Amino acid sequence: MPFLRVSPWLLSGIALAAAPACVRTQHVAQAPKAATAAEEELRVVDVEPTNEPVAVFELEGEPFCFVGANNYYLSFKSPAMVEDVFVQAKAMGVRVIRFWGFIDRGSLDGSVPSVDGDGTKDGVYLQYWDASAKRPAYNDGKHGFERVDFVLHKAREHGIKLTYVLTNNWREFGGMDQYLTWYGLTEHHRFYTDARVKAAYKAWVYHVVTRVNSIDGVPYRDDPAIFAWELANEPRCRSFRDFDVMEGWDTSTITAWADEMSSYVKSLDPNHLVAVGDEGFLQGGGEGFPHQAADGVDHRALTALPNVDFGTFHLYPDNWDLGIEFGNRWVEAHIELARELGKPIVLEEYGVRVRRNERNAITWGWERRKVAYTNWNELMLQRGGAGAMFWILVGYDDRHGLYPDYDQYSVYNGGPSAALLAGYARRFAQHARACELAPPATLPPSKFVRVRPLPGHEAPRASSDVFAPWTG
Repeated sequence: MPFLRVSPWLLSGIALAAAPACVRTQHVAQAPKAATAAEEELRVVDVEPTNEPVAVFELEGEPFCFVGANNYYLSFKSPAMVEDVFVQAKAMGVRVIRFWGFIDRGSLDGSVPSVDGDGTKDGVYLQYWDASAKRPAYNDGKHGFERVDFVLHKAREHGIKLTYVLTNNWREFGGMDQYLTWYGLTEHHRFYTDARVKAAYKAWVYHVVTRVNSIDGVPYRDDPAIFAWELANEPRCRSFRDFDVMEGWDTSTITAWADEMSSYVKSLDPNHLVAVGDEGFLQGGGEGFPHQAADGVDHRALTALPNVDFGTFHLYPDNWDLGIEFGNRWVEAHIELARELGKPIVLEEYGVRVRRNERNAITWGWERRKVAYTNWNELMLQRGGAGAMFWILVGYDDRHGLYPDYDQYSVYNGGPSAALLAGYARRFAQHARACELAPPATLPPSKFVRVRPLPGHEAPRASSDVFAPWTG
């Protein structure tokens, strides 16, 4: 997700320089102006439950629907902060957390620059450029993958599933532009097409998926704590930085890459689900740039890929200048498309901003957030969505008492947003229509989350070709 989403009403009185490196501004394609936040009519919609079955997840032989959350700092913050996120999630009924499982930097000697500050987060990094070997290398130590080991170990201990995001469209935490910088490339879309970059990404995936946890000896690909592998956070053919070009790419660019990489992940790990991580941009059918296959993203084509198990979409009206009413139509459109494709659908990022005072109490925006979160969760719950994951769950902070609300999307357990979402967590677990209408199980129970498809929709089949990593 873009870490700081800026709309005109937010800029007044906000000192962006105070935000840390993991918070950023994203620029988006021009969209039609909707009513401002002050002008919007706040209306809770009446939602009629669907009677049409949809594909759904299952776990241990039972349908699995959920409220989930996002958190980007699990892989680099202290054990106490990681533990606290899981404790707060458990208390709210959050069943899945999506986290950043990558931190990419340049070379350790500085000969190849980092695209995101010094390339570390609190001194932690996972992948870097080995200047002598002229290829990426991996940090498996206590300031590297041992941090991720702890996250997976604790998630399993708390009974929470994890969506593991493998890279980022944006420069925060390195991501795609870091891969390009390693190889001296300066066009963002070439992440998806350059043979060297694709080989480096596959080598990274191989290292992650085949890793054995240093704490408990569980291989990542055998770890039931993992809900899904996600190819990228918000893949686009642009990143709104100096690497952007407006030619040489179209919707087939990302789709072909996702087809290749989803097949590759499945060849390494048939146990876990695979998703693309796209924002859900569509070709036509509605207003604004999200319906114009923005930046080369074709959600229908991506979700239809044979080794992509479920669809994802994101929803940030404040950033898109389309208003919270747009979100209602956006949710319905993706549920209907998923039903057509015979795959589950997850609203895996969404948010509406609020403002807080020095005591962390909300001073502006709560009614607007409450209406939006109620409508979107109710639509997902009643119309056939499999899960809804808010941005962002935070908690205890080593330095500040509570983790600062840098982007004004934060949810703290004990606050009004958390109370609303905890109520939906209970309802998703017990009464989500996707789970109530689930077709009969056809496979034995499994400790891994799987897709229970609609009759007539065949399960994905992985390629038998397994990529061999570099050997020297």
